[in-house]
Amino acid sequence: MQPKIKVGLLVGAIGLVLNICVASTVGLCGPAVSLVGGALAGFFAARQEKSANKGEGARVGAISGVIAGALILIGQVIAAIGALAFFQFSGLQFPFGQVPSTSADASQQVLYYVSGLGTGVCFGLVGTVLAALAGAGAGYLGTSDQPEAISNS
Repeated sequence: MQPKIKVGLLVGAIGLVLNICVASTVGLCGPAVSLVGGALAGFFAARQEKSANKGEGARVGAISGVIAGALILIGQVIAAIGALAFFQFSGLQFPFGQVPSTSADASQQVLYYVSGLGTGVCFGLVGTVLAALAGAGAGYLGTSDQPEAISNS
C-alpha cells in the first residue's frame, strides 16, 4: 500500500475516534480535528514518499489529507447523530429549537435526525476540504527540494 494512503487511513482512523468525542460535545470543533488530522497526514505522507519537489509533496499531502478528512467526516456524522439521541433520550433541551419526545410523531423524529445528519455532513465536508488544504500545505512544507542532477552532455 502506498504511504500516502496508509498514512491517510491511519491518521483518519485516529481522527475518527477523536472527532466522535470532540464533535459530540462541541460540534463546531469537528472541522478543527480535520484540519489538524489533514496536516499531520500530509506531512508524514510527504516525508515517507520522499517526493522529488515541493509540488509533488503538496500533491501527496493533499491526497493523504483528503483520505484522513473523509474518515474524520464519518466521525462527525456519528457524533451528530449520537448527540441528538443523547438529547432526546435524556430529556435535555437545546438552547434553541425543540427536541421531540421519544413518543412524538414519526415525521418529527425523522425530521429531527435527518436535520442532524445534514448538519453533521455539512460540518464534515467543510472539515474534509480543510484537511485536504492542510495536507497540501504540510506536504509542501515537509518536502525538501532535491537539487536537480547535473547531466554531463
